[in-house]
Amino acid sequence: MRFTDMVVPAEWASETLVHAEFTGAGAGTAPLTWAQQVLWRALTRFGSNHRFLNLRRTVAVSARAGADVAAAARAVGELVGRHSALRTRLRVSDGEPRQETAAAGVLPLLVYAGADDGSGAAGVAAGRLGDVAFDHAEEWPLRVALVTVDDRVRQIVVVFSHTTVDAHAAEVVLRDLRLILLRGPLPTPPGPQSADVGRRQHGADRRRSERAVAHWLREFQRLPRRPLTPTGPGLDPPLRRGVLVSSAIDTAARLIAARQRVSVSAVLLAGYTAMAARDSGRELCGLFPMAHNRFRVEYADAVANLGQIGFCVVDLSGRPDFGELVSRVWTASLDGLRHAYYEPPALRRAFEAQGVDLDSAFLPYHYFNDVRLATGGAEPAPRVTPGELRAAVERSTFSWTAGLQQAAWHLLAHVVDEPAGVGVTLTADTRHLPMDAAEPFLRGLEELLVEAAFAAVPWPWSSVRAGLPAAAGPVTPDATGTEQVAYASFHGGRAASAPLTWGQRAMWRTVEEFDSPAAYRVLALPRTLTVPARADLTVPRALDAVGALVARHESLRTRFRLRDRELHQEAAATGRLPVLVHAVARPADDPNGRRAAAALTARLGEPRFDHVAEWPLRVALVTVDDRVRQIVAVFSHAVVDLHAADTVLRDLRALLLRGALDTPPGLQSLDLAERERRVGTGRSQRAVAYWVRQLDGLTGSLSDPDPSAAAARHLRGSLVSPALHHATGLVAARHGVSTSDALLAATAAVLDAGSGRGACGIVVMANNRFQPDHDRAVGTLNQIGFCRVDLADRPGFAELLSRTRRSALDAYRHAYYDPTAWEQAVTELGHDHRTFLAPFCYLNDARLSRPARPSTAGPDEADLRAMLTRSTVRWLPDLAQFPWRCRLQVRDAPGAVELIVTADTRYLPPGRAEGLLRGVEALLVEAAVDDTAHIAAAR
Repeated sequence: MRFTDMVVPAEWASETLVHAEFTGAGAGTAPLTWAQQVLWRALTRFGSNHRFLNLRRTVAVSARAGADVAAAARAVGELVGRHSALRTRLRVSDGEPRQETAAAGVLPLLVYAGADDGSGAAGVAAGRLGDVAFDHAEEWPLRVALVTVDDRVRQIVVVFSHTTVDAHAAEVVLRDLRLILLRGPLPTPPGPQSADVGRRQHGADRRRSERAVAHWLREFQRLPRRPLTPTGPGLDPPLRRGVLVSSAIDTAARLIAARQRVSVSAVLLAGYTAMAARDSGRELCGLFPMAHNRFRVEYADAVANLGQIGFCVVDLSGRPDFGELVSRVWTASLDGLRHAYYEPPALRRAFEAQGVDLDSAFLPYHYFNDVRLATGGAEPAPRVTPGELRAAVERSTFSWTAGLQQAAWHLLAHVVDEPAGVGVTLTADTRHLPMDAAEPFLRGLEELLVEAAFAAVPWPWSSVRAGLPAAAGPVTPDATGTEQVAYASFHGGRAASAPLTWGQRAMWRTVEEFDSPAAYRVLALPRTLTVPARADLTVPRALDAVGALVARHESLRTRFRLRDRELHQEAAATGRLPVLVHAVARPADDPNGRRAAAALTARLGEPRFDHVAEWPLRVALVTVDDRVRQIVAVFSHAVVDLHAADTVLRDLRALLLRGALDTPPGLQSLDLAERERRVGTGRSQRAVAYWVRQLDGLTGSLSDPDPSAAAARHLRGSLVSPALHHATGLVAARHGVSTSDALLAATAAVLDAGSGRGACGIVVMANNRFQPDHDRAVGTLNQIGFCRVDLADRPGFAELLSRTRRSALDAYRHAYYDPTAWEQAVTELGHDHRTFLAPFCYLNDARLSRPARPSTAGPDEADLRAMLTRSTVRWLPDLAQFPWRCRLQVRDAPGAVELIVTADTRYLPPGRAEGLLRGVEALLVEAAVDDTAHIAAAR
């Protein structure tokens, strides 16, 4: 996606666009600023890290301002004309990158329609604009969207390229935008721009750079040369990032800063240093704080990227208490920040001259970046009691955010403003630190600062080894004030690891292939448990039950880790599961909490599970008048399948009623992996050999593209049919087969109607619960099987049912195998294991209420045929991508069966896709009323 003054992105072809024209002074070229040089080097060596570095900002426009789209566009044009940095691009000339500022141009603005105050649409727009890398040679270094409500602009979204502005410059620009919207063009001149800074740094400021480089060399020589040795292979990506949002940290740091007359940033840096260094045994600690370099008066309002990394050494000798540590960090960090203005190539050359490799030299030390916005002037100490500060700790929330591929340090901290206080992000290199250390580190930092706010804290500054790991993922409260995060603690299990089970390996392959959010929804299993009012269930009792459930089922406290380039599952012995507690604000509107539960189910089920960071279960409690009425549970399909989810919910009901369970749990994922490794090889070999035999000489029903097909789509159609529900039951009961067998036979007949082929291959999903002890297992046992249905001699439907039954049983018996061995066998046959099954229809019967013994009782012929008129077909949203040319899902529906077809329209156009649904329905209805029905009825 390109965003330039000349090219409108293809993705915007159907969007509303306006253009902001601009003109301004300062056209010309200039060398890169020193900060730009660092980012340019990282960009050329490692590629774009835009999701992390793009600066997303939003300006709210009040309704009374009455700004229409044209006025807002003029304001943006005036803003870009005022600040030449916003019309500066980075281009290579004679082999060297340079800044190139334009005198005039046009910036396309995306217009979004929003609701209420437009903040929701603004968030969507910010993600859309910020998740795409800037083309620094062709694009202007900002992207803008106007969010309108009732034809008035209510939000202006601006995404800046960090190559041209830093966080402080972004605020200068937004301040000017607000003023321009209110008053029009500004009479005061702008501050220095990026090109101005670049010219100054490559001229008059070189002497200052030389002094800074000398400081770095002098201080670095004080540190002992101790290379950091990896403790393990790490994860992928190796740097994992945990975030603690805490008002307690903010308040405590301000109390300490006021008492010791230092900055809040220095207190936070001291706390970070204490947590990072207290167990290191080192007397000297290397710190790398980020400097905004705006100490100089003329740079206060500069619109440029001035941020550079500083360096200082903190002396920890003499076992200082925390107050003394704050003083030492304050002194050392000021010295480091004063010497954070330098030419990066000169610094690199100086270190290389002493035999120091800058790409690895800083790894053992610690990076710190406080990007909170300055408030101006000294802040008064907050008025708070120790009890109130302790209570604030309970409201802190921890979550994981996206990881990184590389960094120069093994431990990094970022501090940002949050509505609830501050957000501290800890980035840990898992090759040197365990991922599960992130939350205890941040909780320990919080505890240290809270303790130090009212008392002296002696060396080693805190004895707290904070709590149990709790990966929140999307289990975070919304902004309504009706939600909070509680925790269900679990204890007493084993801490162990094992390879993935066969089912997990197959599911993980699916996880990797499904990139689109819509496709990923099938990999999360949402369930809702209604709690009757008479149960009088309180939140603490519900949390105890959820904690007992996770303690009982090891699979629910299992995450994935990379060991020796192979994924393993790793169970935790103890921990905390975050649980979202949602209070229904108006019980009269939602007396049972069902509406709230439905909304929470969608909310918790949409984001992808991070199987490395999160527990594989997300839970929410819906309360009505302080009593739990709904429990929402969303499982990761990579850890449990449909049967396991039902087993877990059954146990949860029992725990809510009785508080404990007497029977032991079934096999868990680690048990299944061990059993497969120990005794499963022979079964896997037989299953793979079966696949090879069944595939011999068989072509798929969808091997050839339809000549009338248009462009590729992955469309989805749904048929909800009461007639099909009754017909499958009648057919199954009459012929002694299952309803799944009846659907499978009908699908084969319709797919191959009139083809003349002697067999039809269909991929089926097997639950693999027929193995000993698998019926109560809590794990992912599902794997695909292959059913070759014999169509020779064009049998009647009764005979086809018999043949299908035998083929299906054979397929299910041979659907339990090692995916690695299966892939190898398929590859040896000359196939690509990722795509060769695509021409075969995939039938997945995902119903939970299939009757074990269908009844012959049912509607008569007239009623059954009348039901056909009540069947409805509706088209669902397309999928962005899908590995099958045709998938047919079978789902429960009230008093009906739902068939959902997902079709690649190049092979199964919309008309044929609907014909498949209607054909299966018609054939089974015909078979239900006529024992002699022939598969010709499928045509």
